[in-house]
Amino acid sequence: MTTPPPPPPGNYPPPPPQGGGYPPPGGYPPPGGDPSPGGYPPPGGNYPPPPGGNYPPPGGNYPPPPGNYPPPPGNYPPPPGKYPPPPAGNYPPPPPGGGAYPPPPPPSGAYAPPPPGGYPPAPGFGGGSQFDIGQGFSWAWNKFSKNVAALIVPTLIYAVVVGVVGAIVWAIALALAPSGTSSYESSDYGVSYSYSSGLGAASIFVLILGGLLLLVVIGAVSSAYIGGVLDIVNGQAVSIGSFLKPRNVVSVIVASLLVGIAASIGSICFIGGIVVALFAMFTTFLIVDRNVAPIDSIKESINIVKANIGPAILTYLIAAVIVSIGSFICGIGLLVALPVAVLFQAYAYRKLSGGEVAPLTP
Repeated sequence: MTTPPPPPPGNYPPPPPQGGGYPPPGGYPPPGGDPSPGGYPPPGGNYPPPPGGNYPPPGGNYPPPPGNYPPPPGNYPPPPGKYPPPPAGNYPPPPPGGGAYPPPPPPSGAYAPPPPGGYPPAPGFGGGSQFDIGQGFSWAWNKFSKNVAALIVPTLIYAVVVGVVGAIVWAIALALAPSGTSSYESSDYGVSYSYSSGLGAASIFVLILGGLLLLVVIGAVSSAYIGGVLDIVNGQAVSIGSFLKPRNVVSVIVASLLVGIAASIGSICFIGGIVVALFAMFTTFLIVDRNVAPIDSIKESINIVKANIGPAILTYLIAAVIVSIGSFICGIGLLVALPVAVLFQAYAYRKLSGGEVAPLTP
């Protein structure tokens, strides 16, 4: 039998008291199945809990996993059909025959639904009130008689301004006309006629520019004069200065230009120009009174006339008759006829558009 060689020199731990040699390295269980300190747990499944860990107790009584929390304090709702009654309060009764409850009222600050039939029209637009022609003329004459100076003096001023501008334009056009004119006379079949050369290109160009200038002047005059008349309709005290303040001039000029173009095209058929003037009758009133845009004012004037076609035609005809009568008296009658005609149209505009008119006696 061969004897094993001795271990190499070194400091080895002493053997255990019972003998059996050195303990196995790495914490292996000692021979004989006895547990050793720091080694593997004893066999049989009865493992002690490792140090420093909170393991669940033996026997399978593990706590519920995360998320399965116990029910909150309080009583769960009863099973279907046994719900508690609603809190005390005044509830509306259900509709007859069953069905859902009516909707609750809107919260504070919310807009209520529109009434049946929609909202009423805004003051001054649509829904024309009753219009009486005789009462309108009486109103216009009464307001004229109470503001004679305030109405006649601006009328005279504007007539002079427009007349002077027109005269200057024609004077320039004639001055630029060809110096020599030719004429030709002939007689055919007993009918004689003559021809003379007209204005030249320069004169026609001046007349076109002069027409545009007159359009601007008339637009400014109309906006100022109608503004003063609307002050009377509103019941305000007026003076001469009330009719000398142009209002919304640019919009009035643009609208006048559009209406003028439409009337010129309509004049190809004679009645077309009259129809355009009729339906655009309240355009300037809307711009000055409501600050409506030019195209919108034309549309609104058309709507007012369409909704009140009979009274609108009578208003247009009576205003034309008043101006015609005034022009017969050597033109001086226009100082009275023009203010009365504009007052009558302003009265019709407010009445047919549902607006207010100052009473005859404040």
